[in-house]
Formats: sequence, structure tokens, C-alpha cells
Amino acid sequence: MNRNILQVVCVGFLLTASACSGSKSSQADRIPPPDAVGVVGGNFITFEEVYDNFVAGSNEESTEEDLVEFLPIYLDYRAKILDAKRAGYYQNEDIESEFQLYAKQASYAYWMDQVIKPAKFNEFKNRYEQELKSRHILISLPPGPSPADTLAAFERITEARERLANGEDYEELDAQYSTKRNGRSMGGELPWFSVGTTVAPFEDALYNLEVGEISKPVRTQFGYHVIQLLDKRERQADRRVYHVYVRPNSNPSKIEEAYKALELGGPWDAVVREFSEDTPSIQNEGYIGWVNYGSRYNAAFVDTLMGLDASQPYTKPITTNYGVHIFRIDSVRSFNNDAARDDYLMDLLQESDAFQENNGFVIDYLQHKYNAQSNLRAHAEVKSYIQEIDSTSYSELTVPSELGNAHIYSFRDNSFTVNDYVAYLNETRANETTPFYTDNWFNRFKEAQVDQRILELTITEFPEFEPQVNSYKEGLVVYQINEDSVWSTATIDTSALLNRYENNLEDYRFDTRFYYYMITSSRDTALNRAIAYLEEGNHPDSLLTNGFRVGVTSDSTGAFRGEPFTKLDSMAVGTLSERFEYGNRKAHFYLVDILPARTMTFDEAFFRLASEYQPIREENWLNRLRETYEIEAYPEKLRELYQQKE
Repeated sequence: MNRNILQVVCVGFLLTASACSGSKSSQADRIPPPDAVGVVGGNFITFEEVYDNFVAGSNEESTEEDLVEFLPIYLDYRAKILDAKRAGYYQNEDIESEFQLYAKQASYAYWMDQVIKPAKFNEFKNRYEQELKSRHILISLPPGPSPADTLAAFERITEARERLANGEDYEELDAQYSTKRNGRSMGGELPWFSVGTTVAPFEDALYNLEVGEISKPVRTQFGYHVIQLLDKRERQADRRVYHVYVRPNSNPSKIEEAYKALELGGPWDAVVREFSEDTPSIQNEGYIGWVNYGSRYNAAFVDTLMGLDASQPYTKPITTNYGVHIFRIDSVRSFNNDAARDDYLMDLLQESDAFQENNGFVIDYLQHKYNAQSNLRAHAEVKSYIQEIDSTSYSELTVPSELGNAHIYSFRDNSFTVNDYVAYLNETRANETTPFYTDNWFNRFKEAQVDQRILELTITEFPEFEPQVNSYKEGLVVYQINEDSVWSTATIDTSALLNRYENNLEDYRFDTRFYYYMITSSRDTALNRAIAYLEEGNHPDSLLTNGFRVGVTSDSTGAFRGEPFTKLDSMAVGTLSERFEYGNRKAHFYLVDILPARTMTFDEAFFRLASEYQPIREENWLNRLRETYEIEAYPEKLRELYQQKE
């Protein structure tokens, strides 16, 4: 069988537990069950098993003949599994290492494709129907804040929330608690917006509130927020907007002239080019984009656009905070069917900050799903302790028992202490020294705990995942035993190859060959200089060492055939060919020698012999497996069961 086909077949099988059984019993006195279509090593193989493995990963319908042809291949595969288990391949460290790497990544992909993406899409789809009005108090944090600063901000925002919940005036609390930037509060009332507009933690908190409700403290990349939902309404459909624009300080009559030109029947694009002062949009007929609540424009500007009559060809001049415009609403977003709407929303979701296809996004999702908790106070204490120590390596770091036993993080059913965190630092920061410390290490520690448990978690939550991932290990095992038994030259019977070589010497010969150099360049001047240098009696090997900017390759294997290599047939040793084109470059041959035909040595013929012997080697191995594991196929029974299925 072709090696690539074999690999695909092996890796694709989704074997049942019986495939790994090494038991072998007498088959002569056993009555096959009614659905058996074969037997390997004492294990009966059912029609369903063969059928499921044949169709796995394929969208094509199977025919009866396809399945009959597949049956012996599958039975051989089952025998390879048994032989690999007997030979200890399942304990091979390299295979296990590759399997663990794959299984972990497959776990991330499974959560993303089967759980997170559908959940996020349904959530996004539902949120898309609404627009929300809110206000918030924000205590900002710088990038990479210290645990002490983080804890202080959390305690302060908690205090602000309690006072707001007790009915104190929002405006006064915002002025007192929210961080100021350029003298203005970073909190305050927000414009109407919908899904995909703000950062994910803020959006998640807001969409889970009832009108009038106040959130618990919410951490985002900006700091800590307390959010209050003021109102909600049905989403206003996006509008595709074009305009003619005149700046506020421009000639007041200019926009009137533009409007008059339109009224007289002037083409919209011509009026835009003549009168508009919005340079970026002029070349696109004045197009400024799809506008909705939550877009980059001023809230009053969006209100104006959403209130326009979309059925009119254009508006009269309208003054906004940006200047004076004549607007044209080209269309209001709509969809021909639900599938088109879903496609649009999926694209919108994947472009939003709320969705990322990477392992970190999966970890964040799992931490939220299983209510992971961090003890900020314990983290602040261990950081303070580390920074007070005189310079020492993290590999030698220890902490007092009272601090070491303190809880610092929990995920699902797992609780971790400061000692666990210090052990992580011992391992990952062994060559670094205190008091250097970064708060991001604690985040890495938390991510590592989820990462170490994701395979176990995935199998626990989704039992159907285990046979899928185990099939990959079985594929690795079979691929490796196949490699060692059939393809590896290290395990080949050299005496068999030598016997084949000695009895067929005429089959292993070199034809007459040319030992030549090919000198190439895309530039005539460079190639001319190189050829002149060779005509002076210099050797091609010295071209590059002497700074000639040409390509120089040599060959004596005779592997290349056809043009331009037929030119070598008429050349004399030590001469240059005429110039020719090769690979979009200009080139010359320089013929060094003509090598006579001769018989290959055994070493020269070895890989060719090994390749020719491979089918024999494979057939010998398969015959041994069939005998050892007493393989029997029942193709007529398979035909009968297939026809019943149809």
C-alpha cells in the first residue's frame, strides 16, 4: 500500500476498546456473533465497527464494494495495534510526548469549536437585538498594576458601589471616585450601544443587568468599574451613509450650492467631487460607512442619522457638531434569510474584541465558567515577601509556613496555596533572582494550572472526546510500528538486499554522466564578467569566493534530463556552452568531466534496493501478523449486513 494512504488510514481509525486487547483465544471452537465480519487475535470485529471506521471523517457515501475492499485493510490494522501493544509501543516516551502535545491542543480546539464558539455566537446573536444605555464609575489601573494597587482599587470601587446602591447621588459619586483624565471623569453616562462595541468584561456585566440594577465591581483592561443599566430598547438597524460635507468655518453658501445642484438633477457623485470637503470620502462618492449606535461617531450625530427618512434620495443641508452635511441613506441593513443573517453575525463576532481563537481565550472562558478565584491579598503578601529578600535565585526560594499554606487560587475542584505558586516559580524562574518580580507571573501560574488539567477536564465533561483523542494515539503507534517494520533502513535485513544486488548487478548501473557546473544570473553584465573569468582558465569553484554575483551549482548524478541538459551531449570537457535561459535566468554550462557508465557499488545502490524491497518486506510482515493473530475475514457476511442496512 502507498505509504501516505496507509498513514491516513491508520490515523483515521476510531477504534473501540477491543482493538487494544492483546488476548488471543482459539477461534476454531467459537461461534461468531451475528454481526461479526471478521476476527483478529480472538476478538470478533463487528460490521458496525468496520462501517463506522470506514466512514469516519468522510462525507462520501460508502458502497458495498468499498466496504468489502476496506475489510482486510482494517483487520490488518487491528493486528498492528495488537502487535504494537505486545512490543511496548504504548510505553514509548516519544509517542507519549507527541500524543500529550496533540491531545492538549485537541482539547483546546474541542472547547473552542464545540462549546465556546456556539455559545458565544448564540449570546452575540441575542445581544445583537438590543441596545443599552448605561453609566459607570471607573477607577483606572495602569498596565501591570501591583497587587497592592489592585487591591486598593477594588476596595475603593466596592465602597463606591455600596454608596450608589444605598441611593446616594450618582453624579456626586462619579465626581468623587472616578479617575480623572485631563480634568474630566473617566466614568459617566455612556451613549446607546450594542454588542461588540465595548470590551468583553464590561459588555458581559452590562447585558446581565436589569434596568436600574447596579453591577458588582467589574475588572477590565482600564481598571475597576461599577456599572448601572439605565435603559434598553430594540436595536436600530444599521444605515449605509453617504454625505456631501462642508466644514463649519467654510463658505456658508457652499452647501446651499451643492443642494441646488442636486435639485437641478446633478449626479450625486459629481456634486460630491465638486463641493464636499471630506477628503477621505470624496473618491468613494462621499461614503462614510455603516452607521449604528456604538459606532465611532458622536452620539448626537448618530441620533441625527437614525432619525432621517431613508426613503428620500437625499436630505436638505443639516448642521451637526462636525459641520454641515447633505446626507444620503443608501440602504438600511436587512437580510434575505436567517442563514445570511447568521453568516453576517458570525463575521461580526469574529472581528470583535469579545472573541479570539487562541488557547488564552479558552483558558479565560474556563476560568469564568468554573468560577476561578484569586486571593489578591495573599498574592500581595507573597510579592512583598519576595521583594524584601536579598538577591537569591528563585530555585532556592521558600516562604514561611503560615504564608506558604495560605490559599492563593482555585479552579474548579482544585485549590492552590502560596507554596504551590512558589514551586511554580522555583521551576519556571530558576535562573532569575529576587527581588526582581513581575505580577504577570501570577497570571501565568493560573493559566498553567488550567493548561495542565484541560485534557482531563475535557474527557470528564465530554466522554465522547476520549475515543476521538485516543484514536490519534493509536494512529501514532501504528504509524511507528509500520515505520520500523517496513520503512526504516535501520531494521532492514541487509543480507536480503545484498543477495538481491549480487544476483541482479546489471539492474544497478550508472549510465554515462556529465560532471558539470551551471553558472546563472539575471543580469548580463554579471554573467559576462563571470564567463570572462572562466575563459581565462579559472575554476568555477572560485567564482563565489572572488565576489562574482552569480549562481553556481554543480552536479554529477545524471538526475536532470531534457532541455537544457541535452546541451551537455555535444560539449567537450573543459568548455563552456552557449548562453541559454533557465528558470527565468541566463545561464552557461561548464563541463568538467564525462563519467563512464559503470556498475554501482552496494552502498550506492542501497536506497534503491531498499525501496524495491519495501513491498516484499511489507507483505512478509503482514503475513506474519495474519498468522500470529489468526486473522479471518467474512466478506459475504459483510455484504449481507450491508444490504440489510440499505
